[in-house]
Amino acid sequence: MVNKQKLKWGIVGAGNIANKMASALKITPNSQLYAVASKTLSKAKIFADKNGVENVYTYHEIVNSKEIDIIYVATTHNFHFDNAKLALDHGKHVLIEKPFTVNAKEAAELVRIAREKNLFLMEAIWTRFLPSVKMLKKKITNHEIGDVKQFNISFGGFVGTEYEKRLKDPALAGGVTLDMGIYPISFVCYLLGELPIDIKSMARFSDSGVDEISNYMFRFPSGCLTNICTSYNLKMKNEAIIYGTKGFIDFPQFWEGNRFTIYFHNGTNDINNTIDVLENTHNNGFIYQVEEVVRCIQKGMLESKIIPLDETIGIMKVMDKMREEWGFSYPFE
Repeated sequence: MVNKQKLKWGIVGAGNIANKMASALKITPNSQLYAVASKTLSKAKIFADKNGVENVYTYHEIVNSKEIDIIYVATTHNFHFDNAKLALDHGKHVLIEKPFTVNAKEAAELVRIAREKNLFLMEAIWTRFLPSVKMLKKKITNHEIGDVKQFNISFGGFVGTEYEKRLKDPALAGGVTLDMGIYPISFVCYLLGELPIDIKSMARFSDSGVDEISNYMFRFPSGCLTNICTSYNLKMKNEAIIYGTKGFIDFPQFWEGNRFTIYFHNGTNDINNTIDVLENTHNNGFIYQVEEVVRCIQKGMLESKIIPLDETIGIMKVMDKMREEWGFSYPFE
């Protein structure tokens, strides 16, 4: 357990997502970005200069540093397992950018090591920690729209050039499911507090051989049904609609937004009341997951109740099952 007023962080990887995390660490109390490591030293130095990081290390130097308490893994998906395992093997707490790993086998092994070594481990799905999403879960748990029976979610857009190589390359564990589909999947599982028991899906593949459009249909133990469509090659509406027996919730920009609307009815098609819910959110939403990591580690907790490790493994199993149905595996698996 780390009994420090301020946690010292090391970041492995120096790409776009690492820069956003660096900005969050600067403005989050009780955190200090101590070092960055990259396979490309020049890239790490540029990152360090941009973000005011004093130490530029190799991977082995960063995990061997006695100053560092926690490693944030921000490399491409295919390296998550190896990078996280290296950090855990050297006694570091670890936060892994989503997806946690490429498959459930890798995820279970990391969880085993972390538990064996009494180290904190978490998947960095930052949207779970947003005030708006936590408020939404509270309203669903309180049955404000009655029993939830259906989710309809669309999440897609044309990928930016800065993400194109990573998303389209099978060797980097590309494809829309691991990169974008995981957001709505995790969103539904978090709000319902359960994993799906029936899973149906289909995908359209790109010329490079990864899923560019994916559709998922789930049934949960509670009976709730879910339709999710996601793509990195189509502009979609990007919203979640949650239907219950007493009303429904419309949440535009559900993965990063701060406002949703609740529509109430009395069992007929007439809406008799509408409530807008606004939860102010910092413009760098990563700060909320950083705060959770710090809170857990300082309290000696080895995982977060907001995103438990067994659930992380379960969601990886869901995505494994879908890829198996499609006959889609990565060249390194």
